Amino acid sequence: MSKKKKERYIDRWRKQHKEVKFYLKKEDYEMLEKLASEHGMTVKDFVLNFIDKTIGEVKVSVKGEYERGYNDAIKKFIESPFEFYMAVRKIYKGDIALFEAPCMICKEPMVFAHKSGNWASEVKPKLLDAFRNWYHVECRKTRASLLR
Repeated sequence: MSKKKKERYIDRWRKQHKEVKFYLKKEDYEMLEKLASEHGMTVKDFVLNFIDKTIGEVKVSVKGEYERGYNDAIKKFIESPFEFYMAVRKIYKGDIALFEAPCMICKEPMVFAHKSGNWASEVKPKLLDAFRNWYHVECRKTRASLLR
């Protein structure tokens, strides 16, 4: 019968703390040491502090870009929904859809999208049937002028 070896504290600690190892030129390390001492820090603390600040700035920047991109997308959709839809459809190469209808019981919106499980089998065929006689206003004008 073999005894199970007890996990040491250092082994648990190493699982939770990942090692990062890199080498610097002597001049670069000396510059890093000088900067750290000017701030009253060790090189390790200086680097970790820099990483924390940088990660924080990157997170704020990414969040800002995300919000700006989201707001720009909404604005483009409001200004020109058809062009927006066609651009999204081109990017994702396919049948991209988002459709909303009120629930007949509670009147809250039901949202149907191309990712809905019953989109291809139930929702899309019913929408195509419901809108089969609809047309673009410009298409109607063009067709009418061709028939004259």
